[in-house]
Amino acid sequence: MLFTEPLSITGEHPFVFPGQAGQLEGVLTVPSNLNRDYIAVLGHPNSLQGGSMTNKVVTTMARAFREAGIPSLRFNFRGVGRSEGQYDNGLGESEDMLLLSRLWEQEFPDSRFLYAGFSFGSYVTYRTAAQHPHDMLISVAPPVHLYDYQAFKPAPKHWHILQGDSDEVVPAQSVLDFATEVSLPVTRFADTGHFFHGRLLELRAELIKIITERVS
Repeated sequence: MLFTEPLSITGEHPFVFPGQAGQLEGVLTVPSNLNRDYIAVLGHPNSLQGGSMTNKVVTTMARAFREAGIPSLRFNFRGVGRSEGQYDNGLGESEDMLLLSRLWEQEFPDSRFLYAGFSFGSYVTYRTAAQHPHDMLISVAPPVHLYDYQAFKPAPKHWHILQGDSDEVVPAQSVLDFATEVSLPVTRFADTGHFFHGRLLELRAELIKIITERVS
């Protein structure tokens, strides 16, 4: 059993699991005030641009879930760190995330899934949530101008977007227009760039608020 024993121990636990294109490395974060009803699965930025599971926005998401008492899984996508395989434009990455979700389900069949992704990782988590039962999807700075966030019908449920108004990578207006088109709530951060430099504490606070409103 990959996760049963680590889930009983507070802290961060590295693991390896078999993806579609090879072995993938990940981390399970277990809070001290553990809520076993939920599991969060996180997605990191574009692998070709240096994105990894150690990205500060991704670890901020992990901390937010930890403070809310929810364990989280994150992993290096194909070709990142010790993960095998090659970048696959979000398609293979979402297949791997689905595999990870199902591995967790094998050990904890009653778990309720919460997906959260940053930048490219928000596309991976979108695709995964659209194909797997879930209670919430959080998208931070989603590059809606590059990827199709309406590829699946119906849309993921309880979907919330967080977006910096001064994003230098993802045009903020494109995100706002998308959210309006599909009727999604958006939390906006004034004078905030793509990587939330200097605003990570504020991001964590907003994430905790969104998470606790959903799971309480």
